[in-house]
Amino acid sequence: MGEVREGFASFRLADSLTVTSNYRNVTPECAGLTVYTKSGTSGECVACPQGTKRSVRSLAQSHQTGSVSLSYVRYVSSLAAVAAVYLVFGKLGLALAFVHLTATTVWPPAGIALAAYLLLGHRIWPGILLGAFLVNVTTTGTAATSAGIAAGNTLEGLLGAYLVNRFAGGLDVFRRGQDILKFTALAGVVATTVSATLGVTSLALGGFAARSDYVSIWLTWWFGDMLGALIFAPPILLWSVNRQWSWNRRQTVEAMALFILLFAFAQAVFGGWPPLTVKNYPLTFLLAPVLIWMAFRFRQREIATANLMLCVLAIRGTLHGYGPFVMTSPGESILLLQTFMGVTALMSITVAAIFSELRRLFGELEDALSDVKTLKGLVPICAWCKKIRNAGGDWEELEAYFRKRADIDFTHGICPGCLEKSKPNS
Repeated sequence: MGEVREGFASFRLADSLTVTSNYRNVTPECAGLTVYTKSGTSGECVACPQGTKRSVRSLAQSHQTGSVSLSYVRYVSSLAAVAAVYLVFGKLGLALAFVHLTATTVWPPAGIALAAYLLLGHRIWPGILLGAFLVNVTTTGTAATSAGIAAGNTLEGLLGAYLVNRFAGGLDVFRRGQDILKFTALAGVVATTVSATLGVTSLALGGFAARSDYVSIWLTWWFGDMLGALIFAPPILLWSVNRQWSWNRRQTVEAMALFILLFAFAQAVFGGWPPLTVKNYPLTFLLAPVLIWMAFRFRQREIATANLMLCVLAIRGTLHGYGPFVMTSPGESILLLQTFMGVTALMSITVAAIFSELRRLFGELEDALSDVKTLKGLVPICAWCKKIRNAGGDWEELEAYFRKRADIDFTHGICPGCLEKSKPNS
């Protein structure tokens, strides 16, 4: 038997495993190794180095296999959830189709897919593809045309998410007005052309859309996807990124009052509430003050939610024949409504971002002014070492103190008085 050793040692085997060795009353041939996972599960104690190596390796492999299996289950669950949400909202969106069965007034899945890519990454694309295929194959066309439409919907979201991540700040896209304009141009205008082009082309090649109607169907499809990206993606992203509820009682009452007021005005304009909508008066200007007030008092998250509510009420009222956008042609009514909602959503959330940025800048300015104010009033200076006492009670060199609080620097020399004193007596 070898020499008895006492002690305790621990080392990392991998990111997820810790190997602990207890050397009390054991021989060198028996290290007494015990393996613990992050969850606290311990492996067997082995009696020889070779056994130790085999035990550790086996446990590590089993742990890694379990982690991979768990990650795979979560990934598949995410795909299924995204596909189910896409299918449900796709069916709701197709209920608003008038120009063609697959070209709708607003396409909510466009915004849902874009938000899913930005939040979950590009690996979520199979869920989008499956959901889009199920929506279309159960509506009209064949499996081939449905696959073409689904491919367009999938690529639309991928392209939009890539452009937003690359050029518009990614998940922080709604913080600045200029990034919101980029989001509108890239994800709302450019990326949505992919779905419209592939979708309408698939229908035309399959014989489910007349080629003479290609342009009108394409425009309705494009505007519907654009509106879906501008209306549905912002609230999903903003509520997912910032879930904190930071309102006090006064802000809660004010927010509730504003949403009730917006609902009442929207119903007056689009809901058929007499006597204002008996003749479909152009009263959309009533909505602007409420939206601007909300943008001034709250943030982008609340204004995006208000835009979503307004969009639902406006579409519902217009399709029932109420509001200023009701025309003899359904296609014309839809085009006017889509334009109004797109402009309103872009204007309101941009104004909210500008106000939010101004609040941030004012806060930084107040902090800077508070630092400047520390240079006012009575400042204690040591008569011996010439140090100055700061607000925290510590004594600093004069130069360091002023450099922190002002954009200044120092040069060193001798003033005329001191120079005169320094001259030797003649």
